[in-house]
Amino acid sequence: MAEYSYKVKDKRGRIKTGIIKADSKTSVVAKLQRDGYYPISIIEKESHKAKTGAAILSRRISLQTFERIRNKDIVVFTRQLSNLINSRMPIVKALDVLIKQTENKRLNTVIQALKEEVQDGAAFSEALAKHPKVFSNLYTGMVKAGESGGVLDIVLTELAEFSEEEEALRNRVKSALAYPAVMVLVGGVTVIFLLSFVIPRFVMMFSNISQTLPLPTRMLIFGSHSLRVYWWIYLLIVFLAILAFRQYTKREEGRIAFDRAKLDIPVFGKVFRKILIARFNRTLGTLIKSGVPILKAIKITQGVIVNRLFSIELNKIYDGLKEGKSLSQLLTQSKEFPPIIAEMVAVGEKTGNLGDSLFKIATSYEEEVENELKVLTSLLEPVIILIMGVIVGFIVLSMLLPVFELTAVMR
Repeated sequence: MAEYSYKVKDKRGRIKTGIIKADSKTSVVAKLQRDGYYPISIIEKESHKAKTGAAILSRRISLQTFERIRNKDIVVFTRQLSNLINSRMPIVKALDVLIKQTENKRLNTVIQALKEEVQDGAAFSEALAKHPKVFSNLYTGMVKAGESGGVLDIVLTELAEFSEEEEALRNRVKSALAYPAVMVLVGGVTVIFLLSFVIPRFVMMFSNISQTLPLPTRMLIFGSHSLRVYWWIYLLIVFLAILAFRQYTKREEGRIAFDRAKLDIPVFGKVFRKILIARFNRTLGTLIKSGVPILKAIKITQGVIVNRLFSIELNKIYDGLKEGKSLSQLLTQSKEFPPIIAEMVAVGEKTGNLGDSLFKIATSYEEEVENELKVLTSLLEPVIILIMGVIVGFIVLSMLLPVFELTAVMR
């Protein structure tokens, strides 16, 4: 038997604490409920924790060896859990069903841990909070709000829809940029192959020419020679540049400068901003519709938004809301959000449908992002082809110029 310290509430709402011996948390919960108490927290004493600590550590170590949990896996898990809970299946039974059909070994282990923690008397949100690398603050916060409001089934449905929309937007962005990225990669590999293997063969042919080679040819030969002989210097420069960049962006001013630069990039900066605005509205709308108080919803959204400029702006909005100002008023004063968003939010506040208004804004911006990405990729393809054509053309011309000059001299 192990000792457990407990904190309970009686029928009159008074808080009581104490220590009890039992075989498991489940036994403690059952005994306290039989005595007419409502358990708030049950914590194992240190003597028993030492025994379970090795098992927990072993589980965490083993998790590292399993395959990575992708965002797609969490989306599928959420949708399946939502469907099971909506069919009035108890949470423990639903998790048991998901354990049997989840193929991802690491996620399967996490679900098993969730089931054990819920069986031992922990709330589902508390169990999720113990796996912050798998379930975000947004995820945990929404589930906690659903539990406190008695609408966990509704919240899980909204969370599943939110996760699916986020995944769909992410996939649209990836698919739009995949082809240009492949073209750049193939073009870069082609140029490196020409400089490393093809050009040296031509250099051997030009070594017997007594006259001075044309400037483009000399430039090309120098580039080819330096790439073959001093390739390690180029790698070192790239490594040091990446290291310096990472160190710079770890500092607050560096992170702000980098995030501002991304938003100021011609054409692409506009798309980045719209993606951030869409994510802000969809996240905040989902939280509000799930019953999360707006102050807490803003804080959770702030943790989801990766851009430091927007995070600072959300901090100002949070402070303004605490002072009693409305969200629409604070968005009007913001430099990062377009005026139309403040107007639509104001309509939502007046009609009491703020969550729906935020969803409409998010959907509108996601459609704009998708359309602009299609236009950008259609423009990028010929631009990349043109640039690669100029580079390859320069290489070919530089190699042919000595041949043309030699032919002219022979005539």
